[in-house]
Amino acid sequence: NVETPPLPRSHQILFFQPIRPESVDQDIRAIIERFVSRAYRRPATSNEVDRLVQLVQLARDQKEPVERGMQLVVEAVLASPHFLFKVEDDGEGNSAEPRELNDFELATRLSYFLWNSMPDDRLFELAREGKLRDPVTLSAEIDRMLADDKILAFVENFAGQWLQLRNLEVRQPDKDRFPEFTEKLRGAMRRETELFFASVLRERKQLSDFLSADYTFVNEPLAKLYGIEGITGDEFQRVSLANKPRGGGVLTHASVLTITSDPTRTSPVKRGKWVMETILGSPPPAAPADVPELDKQQLTGTLRQRMEQHRANPACATCHDLMDPLGFGLENFNAIGGWRDKDGEYPVDASGKLPDGPEFNGPRDLSQKLALQKDLFLRTITEKILVYALGRGLELYDECEIIGICQRVTEKGGHLADVVREIALSRPFRFRGE
Repeated sequence: NVETPPLPRSHQILFFQPIRPESVDQDIRAIIERFVSRAYRRPATSNEVDRLVQLVQLARDQKEPVERGMQLVVEAVLASPHFLFKVEDDGEGNSAEPRELNDFELATRLSYFLWNSMPDDRLFELAREGKLRDPVTLSAEIDRMLADDKILAFVENFAGQWLQLRNLEVRQPDKDRFPEFTEKLRGAMRRETELFFASVLRERKQLSDFLSADYTFVNEPLAKLYGIEGITGDEFQRVSLANKPRGGGVLTHASVLTITSDPTRTSPVKRGKWVMETILGSPPPAAPADVPELDKQQLTGTLRQRMEQHRANPACATCHDLMDPLGFGLENFNAIGGWRDKDGEYPVDASGKLPDGPEFNGPRDLSQKLALQKDLFLRTITEKILVYALGRGLELYDECEIIGICQRVTEKGGHLADVVREIALSRPFRFRGE
């Protein structure tokens, strides 16, 4: 017989193998208590354990094996709100006054924020000992969690939400115009952005590097799209973009460029709107309801010329004077992120200006100019991550905390990792009702 090695404790669910008949009742209760405590991410109460023990006893009374009773226990626990939701119980009074999370609630909130999963044994141990809320201990645990590979769950989920990468799954570029767009390329596009985000976070890069870094990650399909030679296979490699016209930073990623395009052509409007919302934190007002789409208007010339005619309408100029110039800076990229010097028979004009005035010419210059908007970008990403961490929208009373987080991050050098860290240490994160 080959002895199977035991699973790590964090992977164990139930073990029930009575050795002595007289110990069965004790074993049942002990197993249920441990299982429920892990499933509910806090110590199980006596009342909860008692009710579940009754399910096992019910099966035994019906002459069913103990295993059947334990199956009923698992079904009941997995259907409980305490398993399905992150319950933060304020007690019978349900006071509206803010209160500090207890250690188990903090462990759960922290783990789902950074790892998108339940707390590990270390967090549970600190919670049981009542030590997790200690500022020094909490700070050390945040550093430990940021260094763990599980942080990639935060990268995948937050990047998908903030950068709108999830929209890539439903984009269908025109097959006749872009036959090189395949499902493999679609997956490579998203993976590039996730690897890049992870590198900025884990290598303690400055936030400005997110917009202007001179490197990225590509495999063979993506390298072909980008015109980068010497890359073969499906494995991703870190490559330098120094001295390359497309420039670096997330704005030049095919994932972002594809989700901000139409199926048949680029969309400076969508790209400009994405920059305003995602990078500058200044979404434009909603478009008037009675203005027809650009492709349905009787306009002539290049796309840029047609959009300039579109902006001649005062009702359109209010929004488009802000969005369009930003989108024009990315016109060297086609609808799936490939480089181009011409739009049809016309040379691409990728010049424009930022809403506050600085002019740029081309995607590299645009990325570098945006990277100089450090305070604005820091506030934007702080707000986005705070919303993600809290699972709620921001309120006026969050303003002071946001200002404080931005100040502390700036003093520490403006690293993305410090934004995450300061949010996990912040009062809104550690308190309920804030």
